[in-house]
Amino acid sequence: MAGVQNKLSPQVYLLTDFWESVKDAHPVIFTFIRDGIPLYDRGTFMPWKSLLRMGKLKPSPEAIDMFMSMGDKTVKRVKTALLDTVVNEVFWGVTTPSQALLMLYGLPPTTAKHGLVNDMKRIFVDKEKMLEKKYINILEKVVELWRDYEHEKIKEISGVEVDKLLKDSEDYIKRLKELREQIEKSAQQKTIEQIYQDVFSLLKSMFGNKSQDALIEEFEKQLVKKAKFAPQHLRILKDIVHARAEFKKGKSDSHKIDEARKSASIFINDIIEYNQRCELIYKNSEKSKKPDKSEKKEDKK
Repeated sequence: MAGVQNKLSPQVYLLTDFWESVKDAHPVIFTFIRDGIPLYDRGTFMPWKSLLRMGKLKPSPEAIDMFMSMGDKTVKRVKTALLDTVVNEVFWGVTTPSQALLMLYGLPPTTAKHGLVNDMKRIFVDKEKMLEKKYINILEKVVELWRDYEHEKIKEISGVEVDKLLKDSEDYIKRLKELREQIEKSAQQKTIEQIYQDVFSLLKSMFGNKSQDALIEEFEKQLVKKAKFAPQHLRILKDIVHARAEFKKGKSDSHKIDEARKSASIFINDIIEYNQRCELIYKNSEKSKKPDKSEKKEDKK
């Protein structure tokens, strides 16, 4: 009947709701009555279909006014929706990654509307010299736009402004991805250098202020070959030196740095424990050499 093969699109309405729409001459309902095919009708739908065909289903003046007024509000609704979408999407799309990088750097998350711009400038522009000032300007403009929108200082935004805002935001986010790599590399460098300094400071306290190779040689000769430390400790020591050298050549990665950190923790703990045992043995031996006070008195007598 409908000329559609193996596909139906049934529309279900309460009779009361449908009748209200008929009285209001809703365009969708008129189309529904004109083109719809009733599969089951108890003398309601087909009479409406006939009345519409005869032109006797007419909208009331109130319905006409209502439908006309919807056209008047279209431009305002579109402008409001555009402004709301652009401001919210750009604001959170720019500020959230910025907060993430501050957290990656080691700072607690700051308020997007207030402290974010100052923290980004203070850390990555002034202190670390990692980020160019122009990107802080972009972030500042986005935050100012949000504040103006929040305080209803702006009511609409033009297409030119949207294009400029999106272009700046795209550039800013792209630069943040590069900044992330810089931060991670800087953190890795600090980590491997700290590991190296901690380990060799302990070795220097044991064997004196010698070169790296001499300290490794002394460690192997005095501790590993005498079975005071396992060969695994010598391997860890050499791995730390190798990881530091590889990082300086740009051949290391976060996984290798993390492995070096874990191994160094084991090495440092074992060295500290060994030194503590040595100190305890030394104190006990010194104590045993000192004569008892009562024995001194007997000797004097």
